[in-house]
Amino acid sequence: MIITSVRLRNFPEDDKDKFPWTLPMIQNFESIEFTKSVTFLVGENGSGKSTILEGIAAYTEVPLAGSMRLEDDSSLAAANNLANYLSIRYKTKTQHGFFTRAEDFIGFARKIKSEIRALDAEIEETKAGWTGGDIKLAIGAIEGEKQALIKRYGTDLEAMSHGEGFLKFFTTRITAKGLYLIDEPEAALSPTRQLSLLSLIKSKVNNTGSQFIIATHSPIMMALPDSEVLHFSDGSITPIDYRETQHYKLTTGLLTDPSVYFNEL
Repeated sequence: MIITSVRLRNFPEDDKDKFPWTLPMIQNFESIEFTKSVTFLVGENGSGKSTILEGIAAYTEVPLAGSMRLEDDSSLAAANNLANYLSIRYKTKTQHGFFTRAEDFIGFARKIKSEIRALDAEIEETKAGWTGGDIKLAIGAIEGEKQALIKRYGTDLEAMSHGEGFLKFFTTRITAKGLYLIDEPEAALSPTRQLSLLSLIKSKVNNTGSQFIIATHSPIMMALPDSEVLHFSDGSITPIDYRETQHYKLTTGLLTDPSVYFNEL
């Protein structure tokens, strides 16, 4: 465990009519206690689960796994504002880990591709201006840096299918013990790839002591054994068995007897 609880210290007077303070969940928010190394935040769109996840990311200052810093991403301005009013209790303080949304993967893939291209250009520039001696020694360090990126991420993450690239991103970035905050990873993953991600998460929890907090709509994700599910609804946050979630009930009901649902459409 990295963090054990998050609380709202106070409520701003000047911004109370602005997002995220207008969310019922934020208006009623007191605290969340984390009791497991893997926590799933579930609820309907607009329930506040992503907002809380982003606020935790801003407070803990874990890196944004995209193409820019979290504090520079205008889409996370509300999260940075919320973080100013949060209080988080640490069991082990660390900034290792990351925060990511499905859309951040594209920025990350392009960043890695750009870095490889820049190293290629540096190698060619060095070769063009070389006047004597062993050229291999001159470009060896640059080539080594390039090959290290290729070995870790491949030549082009964007060239992979979205799901393959996203899973590759997780396997290469989830390494040492850290706090990993992930918003709706299933958006880019097939059911099989979701199971692969869950296997990776289970391995990292067992072997490194990492902590994962994941906002999701996927019954597959939230079925992970020895995890906790927190339900965001009607301005409250309550623990729930994943089998009691609307996501699980709707999915199993639809797959068991589709006609019951489609006849009502």
